[in-house]
Amino acid sequence: RVAKVSGEAWIAGSSVQAASASDNPTLHPGETVRTGRNGRVLLVRGAESILVSANSSISLPEAGRTGQTTVIQQAGSILLDVEKRNVPHFEVETPYLAAVVKGTQFRVSVQGGKAKVDVVRGQVQVSDFRSGQFALVMPGQSARASFGSSLGLHLSGAGALAPIQSGPVQAPRVMPLQTPSRGLGPLPG
Repeated sequence: RVAKVSGEAWIAGSSVQAASASDNPTLHPGETVRTGRNGRVLLVRGAESILVSANSSISLPEAGRTGQTTVIQQAGSILLDVEKRNVPHFEVETPYLAAVVKGTQFRVSVQGGKAKVDVVRGQVQVSDFRSGQFALVMPGQSARASFGSSLGLHLSGAGALAPIQSGPVQAPRVMPLQTPSRGLGPLPG
């Protein structure tokens, strides 16, 4: 549900016309949240939360894996606080990488042809779509993937970095959304 809204923020999807985020207290599968240059939206589900920063766009897909929450992020930055469970149950997909967690606090940023995951607490498994590489990212560490000439997953941060492993190359489900200099505008609808 939408717990708090400030600035420019909109929700649209198959079940609703584009409207101010403050007019829609609940987000449903197939709906998108977009914020403008001064917008922020706090989404809450039980003990879990997503803070959507300015110039960001996220959506919930119509159908996901059973027992798993998936968030699709096209642009901007989101800070997630996910309930700890014994199995991976939460995923963020960007045009460049996917982050799968059992429970943690982490930030995902998509901007300028790159996606980055910064782990605050817990562990996040990050997979680069183009190379198929994946690694476990620990607190104080980051992983990034880009669309440019720098192919592969890149890790940085404090402590020993996990080994980067090889996996299958995947096609992303979403394309990046370019942010104009004046900021993102309302969703079409």
